[in-house]
Amino acid sequence: IIVADGANAAMSYDGSTATAITASGAPSDPEVVEVFKNHIFFAGMASNKQEVVFAAPFAENDFTAANGAGSIKVDSPVVGLKTFRDKLIVFAQDEIYQILGTSGADFQMNPITRKLGCLDRGTIQEVGGDIIFLAPDGLRLLSGTERIGDFGLGVVSKTIQKNLTSFIATNTSFSSVVIREKSQYRLFGY
Repeated sequence: IIVADGANAAMSYDGSTATAITASGAPSDPEVVEVFKNHIFFAGMASNKQEVVFAAPFAENDFTAANGAGSIKVDSPVVGLKTFRDKLIVFAQDEIYQILGTSGADFQMNPITRKLGCLDRGTIQEVGGDIIFLAPDGLRLLSGTERIGDFGLGVVSKTIQKNLTSFIATNTSFSSVVIREKSQYRLFGY
């Protein structure tokens, strides 16, 4: 288990011991952690919110480039990360990217959109084989069309747009939960 709080070094827990991830090159205060292709990815560091850092494969405390670790810069502060099919989706404040590849040697970042971002990482959830997230204009689905390898970004909150716009305007932080038995996504603001 890897834990990150945005104020301290990330911690790994093996079932009996918690260990700070403080190796040379490790991010000092990540907020976001995700596993992709046997690498641990970190983002949301106060020191550089526009960077995604990944550890060497199978080694959460090894940030040596020669062993397969590295970093990727984006144009907007990173809000969240989500593994989806064979991609790592990078939700930034104003853009959304996908990281493709199998290792540090061939990871590549490609934009999904440069015109839309995510408001809060707590809103990113997988529901029914799709990713839903809160964008500035409402709830959106990151629909993957695997056959042709592209994405659609459909707004799913049009029928409640007036209520959702007011909800976004009156809250500064958000979280969400998926109730799988009912195929429901519930959004909370505070």
